[in-house]
Amino acid sequence: MRRVFRAWQWHTVIGALGALLALGGCGSSGGASATGGDGPGPKKVVLPMVAAGYRTSAWLGTDGNVYTWGDNASGELGDGGTTRRATPTAVRGLRPADKGQAIAFGDSHVLLVTTDGRVLAWGHDKSGQLGDGGTVDQPVPHEVSGLHDIRAVAAGASFSMALGADGAVRAWGNNQSGQLGDGNAPIDHGSPEIVAGLGAGSGVVRIAAGLSFGLVLKRDGAVLAWGNGTSGQLGIGSSGKVSAPTQVRGLGPGSGVVAIAAGGSFALALKADGTLLAWGNNASGQLGDGTAPKDHGVPVPVRGVGRGSGVVATVAGGTFALALKRDGTMLGWGNNASGQLGDGTAPNDHVTPVAVVGLGARQPIKAIAAGGSHSLATRADGSTMAWGNNSSGQLGDNTAPTDHATPVAVALPRGVR
Repeated sequence: MRRVFRAWQWHTVIGALGALLALGGCGSSGGASATGGDGPGPKKVVLPMVAAGYRTSAWLGTDGNVYTWGDNASGELGDGGTTRRATPTAVRGLRPADKGQAIAFGDSHVLLVTTDGRVLAWGHDKSGQLGDGGTVDQPVPHEVSGLHDIRAVAAGASFSMALGADGAVRAWGNNQSGQLGDGNAPIDHGSPEIVAGLGAGSGVVRIAAGLSFGLVLKRDGAVLAWGNGTSGQLGIGSSGKVSAPTQVRGLGPGSGVVAIAAGGSFALALKADGTLLAWGNNASGQLGDGTAPKDHGVPVPVRGVGRGSGVVATVAGGTFALALKRDGTMLGWGNNASGQLGDGTAPNDHVTPVAVVGLGARQPIKAIAAGGSHSLATRADGSTMAWGNNSSGQLGDNTAPTDHATPVAVALPRGVR
């Protein structure tokens, strides 16, 4: 029997399942993932990068090869089976033409952008989130229909998003809360559809996917959201569901926002000056403003992460968040039941940011990801650290099911980077 996925369990993307951004900046989704970025607009892809799902992890190397580990009940590891793995294993069936340049993990499905702009998907497909027109799980990569020249992808619990080079945003999969943004909720779609008002020339440069809501950033600084807003995660000042993009309050053109992230039921926006804003569910302190458990339906400042903070990227997990600073150090806040904040104080939650320990300033972190209740960080040399929940082997250190409240080394195969 598959697990029942609940909003309080969301630890993604993208990013909570979060979103991965091929152009730099930050994003989220079941697995949220981010690399340091200086603002909107095309950038050189930064590899290696990491992504995190509910109880799964992925690593994309400089050579475009993909390794995965953790839960595998729906084939989300892409190795052709359904057996969980406590150390990294190579994704099967990737041809030379399928080398990756960006990756995103949803609850239990994966999206990979190839170097030639196609999108491959594998894992759970009950709602059509693999984009192949069906609803059958796929344990090896299959191409998403109708996509080309794609620059970034994001994955929610059971829906997917893609950003094209022309600025068009497409979404597919579950639409019960309007998370596809096409105005046709609750009709699901098994193949990509244009999000309302975000076709070619939309100006969108960043995308992110939460549990059941979408988020985009435009080149002019405007942030739009749609889908499930019952905890205020759309940032529009009211709760409920919205099936088409709506501007987040106070984040219109000229906002200064350069990066976004979407967690389970909350969202983050990073400004160019280092100011970090958050909104939505705050039951575990994931907004970082010190007012937990009070939710906020409009953006509020994360305490201590204001102008000049040095923060260059952020990701949102299920009910916790991480930030990467310019000097390569990290902060975490929110739920810490499994040690996902990496400060060694589990199970104590933190309603304001605390420092992740044990990463070492001499090998600064370049890319980060937040999963269900675990975290990942990769250095420039490709070595990767993980901490938090390890019930399915998602930390990749071969010590499952032992959780780790401080970073441990992922057992990547020798020589990969």
